Amino acid sequence: MEVSIIIPIYNVSKYIERCLRSVLDQTWKDLEVILVDDCTPDDSMDIVRRVLETSPRHNIVTILKHEENRGLSAARNTGIRQATGDYLYFLDSDDYLPENSIELLADAAIQYKVDFVIGDFEIAGAFRKIPSLLLNTGMLIDNKAVLSTFSKAQWTVMACNKLINRSFLIKEHLFFKEGLLHEDDLWSFMVACKACNAYVVKEKTYFYYLQPNSITGRPSVKNLESRVRIIEYLFEYISRSPELRENAGVYITFETLKAKYFDRIIYYSKDRSLHYTSYLSIRLHTYISPLKAVFLFKPGIKLCVRNIHQLLPKQLGYWYFKSFVFVSYKLLILPIKLRQWTGKE
Repeated sequence: MEVSIIIPIYNVSKYIERCLRSVLDQTWKDLEVILVDDCTPDDSMDIVRRVLETSPRHNIVTILKHEENRGLSAARNTGIRQATGDYLYFLDSDDYLPENSIELLADAAIQYKVDFVIGDFEIAGAFRKIPSLLLNTGMLIDNKAVLSTFSKAQWTVMACNKLINRSFLIKEHLFFKEGLLHEDDLWSFMVACKACNAYVVKEKTYFYYLQPNSITGRPSVKNLESRVRIIEYLFEYISRSPELRENAGVYITFETLKAKYFDRIIYYSKDRSLHYTSYLSIRLHTYISPLKAVFLFKPGIKLCVRNIHQLLPKQLGYWYFKSFVFVSYKLLILPIKLRQWTGKE
């Protein structure tokens, strides 16, 4: 089974050699490696060529070049269109792999014939808390299981470290939205909506390198506004499909994501006008009334109580939703704070 590894390259001269060597050293032999030069202004491609000149596996590497910088999503999409592998694997060029990474994931893909396989990861570089893989090795047997675990953040939204069936990806048109920050959030939601099954490998298959100035740190206003745009894109995506609109798991996941994003907006920004305009967009992009959802989807008491905001006048609904999200966050972190105060952590 052939695996295509897609690596966008832009301003990564400090990291690309480590990344590329970790790919060329993979124990899985049936590889296609696609490097997408996104018009990088540094000497990253010189380093790439130097590594390939000394590698016995240089013939598995294809280099594609954009004539202008188009961004991470466009680079990945270019790689998807070029790839011929049975499964695709996205790797960011500042990250790297353990040598048995693809073998672990590909063995599971062959055995279980799933839409995607996901592995665990380890943080390298700057320390920052990133949600880890909270599932044990095993099958997610249907779409309900995939969506449920995704909505509970039991597997990560990053596109990297997922071995995804190319036929499934092409059939469902799971390309990356170009010109968008946090494109992985949108892409992974669409994958979760469409995947019929998946397999989890609870072993480290990815080293995620966090740079000190990474956008996963304290986000800018542009980062926060992109979350609202993602909600808008997801609303359009779900609205086009009767199948998705009638799926309880999609509804619960979408509404959970709204609260999660709004929590980040009020936590990272003190701009009340941003809070309010974000809320209005979140409120507007609702494809089923909360009362109807109660009878159709039985979404659970917490979501039902939270979505009362949609039945209130806009200003009152804003304060209700903001208060609910704020208190929910405080209750979530309360056990952590208690352990800190009692010296048990």
